[in-house]
Amino acid sequence: MKYFVTALFLTLFVFQGTALSADFLVTAMVRDFPMKSDDPVYRDYYVNAGTSNGLKQGAFIDAVRKLPIFDNVNSKFLGDTPIKIARLQIIHVDKSVCVARLVEYYSKEKTPQTGYDSVMIGDKVEVSEKQN
Repeated sequence: MKYFVTALFLTLFVFQGTALSADFLVTAMVRDFPMKSDDPVYRDYYVNAGTSNGLKQGAFIDAVRKLPIFDNVNSKFLGDTPIKIARLQIIHVDKSVCVARLVEYYSKEKTPQTGYDSVMIGDKVEVSEKQN
């Protein structure tokens, strides 16, 4: 019985750690279509994380894209490297989803080419500052 309880505890611990390390992604995007040329254009991104993941309204998050790195000389895949695409601010948060608005794109002069310069559905989301 002692070994069963130990095995059960270890199994629960492993699954809990897996849930905490899950990737949070941009799952949808809504863009505003202004009626006048001088009206601001808003881009809102929906993310599959919310208050249950520790996120709060007003917090800043980064949209990050995994860029595959390929060694053309030796014809082999070297792995993925994360590239920060944009800084977003959470404007609405529920238990398991939040809406973040584009604040700024990271400088093209300081980031590698990603193929598409805007935030895309499927981009990973990382918290860019400590949540209070």
